[in-house]
Amino acid sequence: MRILGSLFQVLAVVVLIGGALLALTSGSGFGADRPSDAALAKGAGVLDGLTFTTVLAPQGKPGEIRDAMFFHDGQLLSLECEDRCNNPASAYFARAIEGGHEFIVEAWCPTKDATMVWRGRIVGETATGTVTWSVKRFYWTVGTVLEFTGTQSTEAEVAAWRP
Repeated sequence: MRILGSLFQVLAVVVLIGGALLALTSGSGFGADRPSDAALAKGAGVLDGLTFTTVLAPQGKPGEIRDAMFFHDGQLLSLECEDRCNNPASAYFARAIEGGHEFIVEAWCPTKDATMVWRGRIVGETATGTVTWSVKRFYWTVGTVLEFTGTQSTEAEVAAWRP
């Protein structure tokens, strides 16, 4: 029995060392991967120049987080995401729908090893949608779905309430 226990200990150490070596040499960590340079490239989009003052909240709950969304150079920037995790502006994809546009953005959070997928709809001067926030842990992924709703505003209006 004693020999069998020692073999299991040696095997466990070998597996841990092998896993660590694999992680170090694979070129990526355990969490979200950094987007490619092509995904970060600036462009022009149909929503460029639009700014929205929004309220974010966990799905199905009253709004509690004030935010602003800016569409510039084919990218979306959320002030709340920029403040919380140094999230850079991320490229958006938009398509025309009856009365407005739908958009989707996958943003990468460099300080929390997380991704956020924005799915939204802009009709008239109103923006609505969801943000699925996912952060990878060692053995599992934690996720939260937030809802946002807001109205079109100007950068001067955002500057008036932003500290």
